[in-house]
Amino acid sequence: MDSKPSRSGSKASSSTGAKPKQRATGGLSVPKSGSRSKSLSPKPGPSRAVVARGSRDAVPSGSRGAGRGEVMLAPKGYTMRPVIPAEKKELISVARAMHREEFGGRVQKLFNPETEAAIEAIKTGVYIGWRLPEYKFDCIRVGRHSRCFCGHLLSGHAPYNGRSLRVPCKECKCKAFAFIPGRPEDIGEFWFQRRRDFDPTSWRAKCRCKHTHEEHDPNMKRCKSRGCSCGMFNSNFLCAACDKHWEEHETVFETEDYRHQNGIPYGEEYLPFAEMPELRNMALTGEDDNPGIYTKLMVGEGNIPRNKAITQDTPFRPPPSGSGFKPVYD
Repeated sequence: MDSKPSRSGSKASSSTGAKPKQRATGGLSVPKSGSRSKSLSPKPGPSRAVVARGSRDAVPSGSRGAGRGEVMLAPKGYTMRPVIPAEKKELISVARAMHREEFGGRVQKLFNPETEAAIEAIKTGVYIGWRLPEYKFDCIRVGRHSRCFCGHLLSGHAPYNGRSLRVPCKECKCKAFAFIPGRPEDIGEFWFQRRRDFDPTSWRAKCRCKHTHEEHDPNMKRCKSRGCSCGMFNSNFLCAACDKHWEEHETVFETEDYRHQNGIPYGEEYLPFAEMPELRNMALTGEDDNPGIYTKLMVGEGNIPRNKAITQDTPFRPPPSGSGFKPVYD
């Protein structure tokens, strides 16, 4: 006769040489239909229920999470239900719950520099972006008040247009405007704002050598600090939009026609959250039901086509044949 099962769940073989049988205890192995038993613990695959330690009454339970020909284990008397991700992510609702009545104002403050840059670009037809060379979208929209690697604003550089390649600085030896994030929020370091003694006007992006970009040569990008062996600026931060380093990006000056021909957002598509009306309105006015200047832009201000119905759910337009706006170049 066979001996009683051991703690490992297997029976001792009898004197006749019968093969040991498998029992579903310990959650380690169960018989697979039409084949030998299959070990479940070491191989990656669909998630399986955890059987309470010491339970000997584990029973198979069918589930959409199990693969074909497999079963999932659940303690006796329990019902196992698979966890199915939501089809629609309610990010706005979660953000509202976290920030309450301050949500709209915080969104407006966070995106105010980019909103101003976008409106300026829409009105003038000159788009300035900071992005990776292979990308079709800008990581950050650049405007007149954006900071250059040399430490001066774009407004302190020479006149530019949508075809400019190198815009030199009027206040130093910088030969070409190169945008660099001017706020810790631009690189995802939001905790700086919570420091009691933090001065946002004095914050500067740093190199891995621990010196700021202003302590590097604006043209050669090598560190000017005495005793520092840094030969090239290597950012100690990542872009909040693409998780890439500063030196992997480029600053571009483009016209509306160029962006249209190359499938890059322009017009009202260039506004922050253009595809999400509620967040777009918050970025513009701080209120989800107040589109603000967006209404004026849509009825013809700048280079956006006229005669378009304005609603809260107005989607961004597909690429048209052209807006007819003729920017004046210097």
